[in-house]
Amino acid sequence: MDQKHIGTFLRELRLEHSRTQQQLADQIGVSNRSVSRWETRSTMPDLSLLVLLSEIYGISVDEILDGEGKGDEMIDNTTMGKVADYNAQINERRNHRMTVLFSLAFVMFATYCIIEANGLADTAPWSHVAEACLGFVAGMLALGALYASGSMQQIAKAKPRLRGKKNDEPTR
Repeated sequence: MDQKHIGTFLRELRLEHSRTQQQLADQIGVSNRSVSRWETRSTMPDLSLLVLLSEIYGISVDEILDGEGKGDEMIDNTTMGKVADYNAQINERRNHRMTVLFSLAFVMFATYCIIEANGLADTAPWSHVAEACLGFVAGMLALGALYASGSMQQIAKAKPRLRGKKNDEPTR
C-alpha cells in the first residue's frame, strides 16, 4: 500500500468523474482541503470515507488501496489485509500525535511547577506563562478524556451534520 499511488489514483478518479475538489468534498461531507491533502499524499482518507469513495467511483476499496483500477480483472482476496494495514497506519499516526501532545503537556506542567516552586507565579511575565501552561495542560486532559472514551470518533462522524451537509446531497 503506497500512499503516493493512492493519492495520485484518487486525483485521477476525481478528474475522470469531472468533479472539483470542492464538489467531491461537499458530496462526502469533508472540506476541500481534506481532498487536497489526500491527493497531495500528505494524509489519507478515513476508512469510512474510503468505502464512500469506492461507492461514488464504482470501484472496490481494494482498488483504491492498490492505487490502481483493476477493471474487469478478478479482485484478489487480500482486501481485509489491506484494510487492516490501513487501519493500523491511521491508528499509528493518531497515537503518535497523542504521544507528542501529551509529552508537550507534561513539559508544560513541569514548567508550571518550576515557576510555582520558585515563587514567580505572582510576577508579571511569569504569571502569564504559568496560566498558559495550566490552560494547555487542562486542554490536553480534556482531549485525552475524549479520545480515550471514543467520543472523538463520534464527533468526527457528526461533523457533516454539524455543518448542515448531507452525504446524499447532490453536487452542484
